[in-house]
Amino acid sequence: MNRSLGLLAVFCAVAVACGSSASSPSADGTAGGSEAPATTAAAASTSAAAAEPSVPAAIEPVADRLAADPEAPMAEWVAGINTAGWDFHRHLAGNAVSSPMSIGVAFSLSRAGASADTAAVLDDIFGFPSAGSHSAANAVDRLLAEASAEPNTVEVANRLFPDDGFSPRPEFLETAATHYGATIQPVDTADGDAAAEVINDWVSGRTRGLIRVIVNPDAVQDQRLVLVNTVYLKADWLEPFLADLTRDGEFTTDTGQAVTVPFMQDHEAVPRNHVLLDGADAVELPYVGNDLAMWLIVPHEPDGLAAVEASLDAASLAELPEIARRGTVHLTMPKWEQTLPPADLFKWLCPQGFCAGAGFDGIAPGIFITSALHSAKVIVDEKGTEAAAATAMAFNESAPPPPDLTVVADRPFLWTILHPETQAILFVGRLVNPAA
Repeated sequence: MNRSLGLLAVFCAVAVACGSSASSPSADGTAGGSEAPATTAAAASTSAAAAEPSVPAAIEPVADRLAADPEAPMAEWVAGINTAGWDFHRHLAGNAVSSPMSIGVAFSLSRAGASADTAAVLDDIFGFPSAGSHSAANAVDRLLAEASAEPNTVEVANRLFPDDGFSPRPEFLETAATHYGATIQPVDTADGDAAAEVINDWVSGRTRGLIRVIVNPDAVQDQRLVLVNTVYLKADWLEPFLADLTRDGEFTTDTGQAVTVPFMQDHEAVPRNHVLLDGADAVELPYVGNDLAMWLIVPHEPDGLAAVEASLDAASLAELPEIARRGTVHLTMPKWEQTLPPADLFKWLCPQGFCAGAGFDGIAPGIFITSALHSAKVIVDEKGTEAAAATAMAFNESAPPPPDLTVVADRPFLWTILHPETQAILFVGRLVNPAA
């Protein structure tokens, strides 16, 4: 059967149960960061025994993963993917969630196989460094892996699914393995149903079942290669919210409608980093370990989010931890869950010159990209560890002083999850209606 010389790129990202009481083990036994190869049936059976979706076995990488290069241009690489990710966020309407990190890592990996003209376009869109881009991606991922310590989990994983009759260039496979930890799992793309099932099973395993379907059989039918990236985050709040204090309240949506949703609130003012922006208040919610943090950017006016977003860029989001002041903050915010179904990235990329048909001769002669998809999900709740919940029950006997800042996120707001050490934006989102 003739096969199209197609490359399908898929990017999935999940920030799950931010503030949940326990972290999940890796779906294939890894402890965090880019995946280790899942080479045995025993690894898959262990996952199944843990009530996680099974992860299909994969071939060993063609080369060992490199150690982080301290001279790699990490700052330039991060700034580029942050800017591109923020641009994609602004492309989305209404409730929005996406992962600049997932999109950036996947396109950084795919650039290793790009034709010269395609590479130039990707460099323009993503700001990849002229030298050392893959080393930078590896170094950033290695630092993210260090944030994956109990009770938190941060994992970036890459897998190549070539058609079982297709052989990518060895140079591309070596870069994928040494800088991105990518494993390889051949599939028979002549059978679109079976190939899609294998890919979706892997994605479901890596995202703990939160993204179960990312590709359909038509998308993978007769493709030469499917490149998939996942980013998974699960972290506990450093200052958890008490579930007993969660109360229903009114949230004014972007259309002016009042919807009733559960609101979490501090039991008393909490010392937090915050930034007073023009027209909005930004408040940090650190996770245990202080390696990661969510920032809420809440406009002063119920209809002020559009103006606030227009005044911000990726750099201003990434520098929030650097310009923050410390003070007591009393925060009220909704519980929420957001999902971005598989979105066609070409609707965002094609106007910038990167469209279906772009060449990737570095993967194999005649290879071109046919589609690019991104899906993401976030769940935010009040849960903390058992010990933290017990500590939170200890109230002061006398009334505390008034807070330096009171923030009530009862209107459309912006949020982002940052890795302060690298200034990487892992996730970014907009919540305009938590009841949607």
